[in-house]
Amino acid sequence: MDNSQMRYEALHPLVEEILGKLSEKIGVNTLFFALNDLNSNFVVKAINHDKELIEEGTTHVFQHVLCKLVIDETDGKIQINDLLANPQTVNHPVTQNLGTGSFLGVAIKNADNEKIGTLCAFDDRPYEFDSADLKLIESYADIISKSISVETYVIKDALTDVYNERYMNRLISSVTNHPAFLMVLNLDNFHAINATYGYRVGNRVLQEIASRLKHVPIPEHVVGRMDGNEFIILAPLEQMAFADQGKKFAQSIIESIERPIVHLADEPIHLTASSGVSLLTGDHMNRQTQVYAAEALMQQVKLDGKAGILFVDQQRDLEQHPFNHVLEQELSHALERGQFELYYQRILNAKLGQTVAAEALLRWNHPILGFVSPTDFIPIAERMGKFGQIGRFTVCQAISDSLRLETELGRPVMISVNLSASQFQSDSMIAELLQFAGQDTFKRDRIVLEIREEVLQTGKRTAIERLESLRQAGYRLSVDHFGSHYASLNSMLASGGNVIVFRDRQRFAPNR
Repeated sequence: MDNSQMRYEALHPLVEEILGKLSEKIGVNTLFFALNDLNSNFVVKAINHDKELIEEGTTHVFQHVLCKLVIDETDGKIQINDLLANPQTVNHPVTQNLGTGSFLGVAIKNADNEKIGTLCAFDDRPYEFDSADLKLIESYADIISKSISVETYVIKDALTDVYNERYMNRLISSVTNHPAFLMVLNLDNFHAINATYGYRVGNRVLQEIASRLKHVPIPEHVVGRMDGNEFIILAPLEQMAFADQGKKFAQSIIESIERPIVHLADEPIHLTASSGVSLLTGDHMNRQTQVYAAEALMQQVKLDGKAGILFVDQQRDLEQHPFNHVLEQELSHALERGQFELYYQRILNAKLGQTVAAEALLRWNHPILGFVSPTDFIPIAERMGKFGQIGRFTVCQAISDSLRLETELGRPVMISVNLSASQFQSDSMIAELLQFAGQDTFKRDRIVLEIREEVLQTGKRTAIERLESLRQAGYRLSVDHFGSHYASLNSMLASGGNVIVFRDRQRFAPNR
């Protein structure tokens, strides 16, 4: 993956300052900093004066640039006062293009002392560089090299020498115009290797796997270690090629992992991996979903028995979540397995400095998928007909928790619970709410049922009757953003209703 521009983004201010200082000391037209991978030369930063000889942000064929001469030199520096008079450059493509010129360049090195770029002074006319000019550029090149070495330690995983999670997240965020293959994989049963051979061998296994992943024959790919025995691979890939080429990429990765690891123990060590594959696009709004899809699919492979690959289905409707089938399967058992939890957002009376109410927030805490967003699972639960059961759990838990909060805080606390449109319009749900209100644990005016205003526009008289029956049973009622969109006070009164409405955070006023 060509990430040179983003790779040293943190260095840009430093390089810009260095080029500015050099331009004050050396009287050439152009100064620039470039990175290379022996195939191409990328101009990271450039300062031009009278003429734009070097365009910042451009990429050139490495064989055709003067920077190659710097890299080829053993000591990593070259000084040519007249390109036309020097045998190394008299027939060079740059000289042929300019007619004449001058060039001074010093190599930039990484933490492994490899020449990865150049800091250069350049002009389209001869210039008499002196020893002070060379020494000045050498000193600044050394500063850049040391900065790169420090950054390398910051962005690399210390154990495996692949990129760390922080930097991989930066790379994922940088995907803009060109789509990218994204594979998240987790080594199966890795704890057994540590238990059998010890952590020292386990670490060497991780190093071996990381090395193999780095050398998988996938063009311009990068590898990161996310956590423990989990890795991530990114590679440029056109969207139309995802189905076929993406499968080839994934298969080559899995094959590299499954080759027996020898010489680390008395017997070969065999590994498999569970993985999920997605396609990153430039859609920033959908980026996190694309990453989450790969992670969730990898976890689904784990749940299905490990050692496999699942791909995001690109043919799914755009409105459908790319891993709905994973959530559907797990959601069917989530309630019975006790995976739903209520979290409470406290509402304070600033004047008294006391908690006067709390808003119940439903969360699905899956043991493998982690916290699944309500925006992901609620539509699926409603489609599966599971949301009524989840709603009953929410109200029952809120009633129970209201007593606990009262004991903890030493005062009555109201808890606000959301009712969806389908729940409010369900006869069975309303009947159960009224039944809950008759239980000994139910305290009047403690539970606030929060209803979206749009549900009041369908069957207004029925809606008002339901609201009134809930109010009489001892629930407090809240209509979110009343009058701001669908409903209005006039339309409610025209329906013959007599409803108390509380707005937003002011809704916890007493019923009248």
